[in-house]
Amino acid sequence: MKSVVADPETRVTCARIETVGGLVFRFAWYPHNLIMSNGEVYITDPFFEPSDVVSEVGLSPSVFDSQAFFDSAGITRNQLLSGVLDNARGYLFETSWAAPVEDEEAIKKTIFGKSRIEDDQYIIESMSLSDPASQSVGTQVSAKCTHTLFDETLDSTTLIATDRSRCTGPRAAPDGPVLADYLVTGTVTGVTSQSVWTDTGRTEDADYFALGSVLWLTGDNSGLRSMSIKDHATGGVFTLQESTFSAIQVGDTYKMIPGCDKKRSGSCVTVYDNAINCVAMEDVVTEEAFNAYGTNGN
Repeated sequence: MKSVVADPETRVTCARIETVGGLVFRFAWYPHNLIMSNGEVYITDPFFEPSDVVSEVGLSPSVFDSQAFFDSAGITRNQLLSGVLDNARGYLFETSWAAPVEDEEAIKKTIFGKSRIEDDQYIIESMSLSDPASQSVGTQVSAKCTHTLFDETLDSTTLIATDRSRCTGPRAAPDGPVLADYLVTGTVTGVTSQSVWTDTGRTEDADYFALGSVLWLTGDNSGLRSMSIKDHATGGVFTLQESTFSAIQVGDTYKMIPGCDKKRSGSCVTVYDNAINCVAMEDVVTEEAFNAYGTNGN
């Protein structure tokens, strides 16, 4: 049973979207804006329409779509295309329009998934936070290490659960590489294109940051998700796997970490001296070779 229930006679539905970068969008299905008891304003948006929400007893995650016109309540086409809403959290709740209270009666907590654009509208799939409970579990045997380097990424300072990644070793007594020891910051000194840029202040050897990632702190790309580095050449020349959404400018600042090739014979040992936590099985035979009876694996 719910501990708090909104007044059924003055019930109104509201939604809040919180992006990874800190932007917050607030909506209310009401004729005019609602001011919550904490002072937050929920914008009336007749063009923001969620599909039906159905709750059942079980572990099957609920999924519903959010559909609206661009700019109708602050969400722009550029924000959707640039990834600002990737992995955003959604909070659907009900309250009373007579005395609105934020998160008074929680309905759903979701994470944003796939999105698509149809003319001047966007449609975003929202998945229940119970979705992980329906995922397959267990350890995978792979030629490359399945752990996430440092057990965290530039997009979050939250450690990944030990049953999903253990690059740094036991949480109580870490014996692997720690992100803070390898994190660097810098400033762009030259730009070739939206995927190639230079920081002449970088003195690391070529390829040190290859397979790593960069997160823009200032400039038109700040607030977006981190991007993978394809190549790191002498002189601090970097090539990204994908082009940035907006143009890189001289003076843009960033933070960056090196990457890992996930091999026991490679970065795991030669760069990070982390053989003890590497789970790469480079000598494991492939399924095709294992099933090739009488052919000596050929």
